[in-house]
Amino acid sequence: MEFSKEDVYEKKIPNKLIGIYYFMDANGKIIYIGKSKNIKQRIQQHLKYGRKRLISSFYSLKVKVLHAELEALLLESQEIKKHLPIFNRQLRKVKNSVSLYEGTTPAGYKNYFIDATKPEALLDFYSVRSAQKYLLKISKEFTLCDKVNGLEKTNKSCFQYQLKGCKGACIAKETTKAYNHRFEQSLSKIFSFPVNCKLIFKEQTNTTFVTIKNNRVTAFGVQKKSDYKIEFPSIDELKIAFRYKKITNPSIVMLN
Repeated sequence: MEFSKEDVYEKKIPNKLIGIYYFMDANGKIIYIGKSKNIKQRIQQHLKYGRKRLISSFYSLKVKVLHAELEALLLESQEIKKHLPIFNRQLRKVKNSVSLYEGTTPAGYKNYFIDATKPEALLDFYSVRSAQKYLLKISKEFTLCDKVNGLEKTNKSCFQYQLKGCKGACIAKETTKAYNHRFEQSLSKIFSFPVNCKLIFKEQTNTTFVTIKNNRVTAFGVQKKSDYKIEFPSIDELKIAFRYKKITNPSIVMLN
């Protein structure tokens, strides 16, 4: 569905559409992507309270009607990564906080590290100290290495290795395969999902599914209505499913 700027101001968008919407400029370029359970209402909020630069820049509006809110949330995330709209990038800038990220060391060990907040963060914290405290807890629970996770600076083994609280990743004594398996388990614990599973969410008359493999969403959709494959994998889709899990109670099917 496509609407001119005049259509938008004259409120010609149908009522109660669920889906994602695209603000387009005069050249047909996408400048902003959003989602809503009621697109007409959300667009009116943009016109009344939104950024003046965005409202003055848009020329037309495209709407993709979907079936369920979670479907819209996940597709919006993928569409933003695909099209990189200028106003989405500006709105995602975050300052004055720290976050936990995942990465991989040059030696091949998966690790956590703390840095300034950016969109791809796993978790956000109010201070470096609170982030370090959380990371120490996770490291202890899953026998992860403080040196690998950047909590300890040393050219030798970490202190926990001497106390038998680390299996030697700090000195390349433990294999990356064994260590990374525990890391994946720790990441699974953070998001409260099995490493490999399928989540089934009941949303009114629809059933939304989310497939997770190796702690990443790989597919999602609405049963008998839509099926999407993740083209731009990131932690964002897992975070969306995690937040949605807090407001509903999905069934979890284990995958091999």
